[in-house]
Amino acid sequence: MAKHEHMILLEDLKRAAWARTSPVGTHANSWEFRKDRLGNMVRYADFGNRKSPFGWELDFIEPRALGGSTDPANLQALHWRATAARSANVPAALVASPASPRLAA
Repeated sequence: MAKHEHMILLEDLKRAAWARTSPVGTHANSWEFRKDRLGNMVRYADFGNRKSPFGWELDFIEPRALGGSTDPANLQALHWRATAARSANVPAALVASPASPRLAA
């Protein structure tokens, strides 16, 4: 796959996951700033930026190791600290629960 095609595919996956985030009020920037499913504030422009307090990453809702698919419907936008916690073998129920407390920025 050519680099250009890869970048288009990545952008499509980011937008699909971003569409599943929640708006933050009625701000003019309601597309730019959103909340992930855990209530963490994320910013679209900060995708992949672990130095930003609003950085986020693509994350599988149902982990691949547990049989989750690679389908875009199984992707979510999640704050980078939450994806780091999930990858550090924190039980999924503690990280993925919508009722989990908000991560400190």
